[in-house]
Amino acid sequence: MMKENSKKGIWSLPIFNSRIKSANVQTSEKMLGYLTGPGLVYVTYFVVAGTYLNVFYTDIIKVGGLWGGMFLALVPIVSKIVDAFTNIVMGWVIERTRTAQGKARPWLMVSGPILAVAGILLYTVPSGSATLQAVWIAISYNLFFSFAFTMYNMSHTLMVPLSTRNQKQRDTLGFLTNTATNMIAGMVVYVVFPMILLPWMGVDKAHWVGVMSVLSIIALPAVLLEYFYTKERISEESNEKDEKEDRITVKQQMQACFKDRYWMIYMIVWLAWQILSYAQSTILVYYANWVLGTYNDGITITLLTTVSQAIQGPALLALWPISKKFGKRNTMIGGMVLAIIGAGLALMYYRNITIVMVGLMIRCLGLLPSYLFTAMLADVLDHVEWKNHFRCDGFSATVINVSVTLGMGLAVGLFNLGLNITGYVAPAVDGTFVQQSSAVQSFIVISYFGMAIIVYAIVLGLMLFYKVEKQLPQIHKDIVERRRAEAEARGEVYISFEEKERMEMEEQERISEEKRIEELKEKCRKKGLDFSEQEAKYQEKLAKKAAKKNKK
Repeated sequence: MMKENSKKGIWSLPIFNSRIKSANVQTSEKMLGYLTGPGLVYVTYFVVAGTYLNVFYTDIIKVGGLWGGMFLALVPIVSKIVDAFTNIVMGWVIERTRTAQGKARPWLMVSGPILAVAGILLYTVPSGSATLQAVWIAISYNLFFSFAFTMYNMSHTLMVPLSTRNQKQRDTLGFLTNTATNMIAGMVVYVVFPMILLPWMGVDKAHWVGVMSVLSIIALPAVLLEYFYTKERISEESNEKDEKEDRITVKQQMQACFKDRYWMIYMIVWLAWQILSYAQSTILVYYANWVLGTYNDGITITLLTTVSQAIQGPALLALWPISKKFGKRNTMIGGMVLAIIGAGLALMYYRNITIVMVGLMIRCLGLLPSYLFTAMLADVLDHVEWKNHFRCDGFSATVINVSVTLGMGLAVGLFNLGLNITGYVAPAVDGTFVQQSSAVQSFIVISYFGMAIIVYAIVLGLMLFYKVEKQLPQIHKDIVERRRAEAEARGEVYISFEEKERMEMEEQERISEEKRIEELKEKCRKKGLDFSEQEAKYQEKLAKKAAKKNKK
């Protein structure tokens, strides 16, 4: 499937070519491929399939009590087992995909229309028998999570690791894609949606179907943006090794990865973090509706997210300089300490909205280092390649998605089961507020704040053993020299991407300098000035500027 020579096949048609041609990361690549595109896809994911889907099931079509409450407990768990299998298959497919567009990007494009259709089907559950509804939910749930989103997310996960070996550029892309999937999506999920749309939607199924259908359709152009404005430079660099890497077995990749301490640390941290993030996005709605505020009041969720995250924008500007100075590991450790303090404060005063918001503000500061996760994955995959002489991108993406998939299903399934056991009562058809029992409220609070504190403590402990950053300069140097030696053994001239970047920059500077000289000559001609004298003044100005910079 899609295993083609990079110069043949449908993916070699010009229409499918990336709009990014440069060996250097471009501004359009950053803004469209790693910020806008993923941000809009994750708006669809978090709103349509994440935060509010469970609310639709329990409060709108009221299937929370189906099979004695076991249906909504089992559907996420069972579907995630299916999802785990499709993740394994998708990882295998990506690892063996060889096209002119890379090995992951083609699957981005394929996933777009399927995401849109599957998102709509999640909400068009027909009225009728409980059996019909159960079958529809099971099928649409698996179509979205086990098929469409698996295809997208595994490909998206590899975009930064496969983008470039330039550490600075790669870290920037990782930061941008995490900003997209957290801040952009978060603003819509927790501010715009609950404040403007949710009160209007109420418990009217038709309103829910209409809004969620529109948000699902947005996924298609968003995926196309990410596809056309990304570039797999490392896949291009590795083209000559394709046949060799095709012979690397899954067993060899497993051994290489599971024996790498940094790979293991990253995977455990990522798993814990994603389970928490997914669970909390669902639980937040219940906490705001039944503990801190009133049902769909259009205020509580917005207050919790807007005020607590208001500090994130300015703080993000400081994250990059801090991580460059202290390293991603140390920045993460400091962040986890703050996150534990903030979550602990909110837990102690969970009914006091003022103190809760202060606690969440502190926690948000502590969570900022999570924007470094994607760049950390790229570092870990380079370390695996350095030790084993082959890359494990597809396998790693499989493990990430399988573990997170199973964990997410378990987290949501157990939460739904807990709601049913503690006696959760769905609102009336007109949305009338119902007071939940103290058992239900306590369960929601512990699930929201208690689980977070445990995960932050786990991440903090593991980060103490994560020390790969110091080795990266030598790792990149060794990989380049290894590839150079392999190329020379084949009688080829090897040019690394670092060299291509340098050559491209030099060419751009040469063209810019020629243009400057032409413009200066034209200016001198029009104004009757001496070109040599004007050029000397310009060079003198440059020299003073350089001297001042060196002095600093």
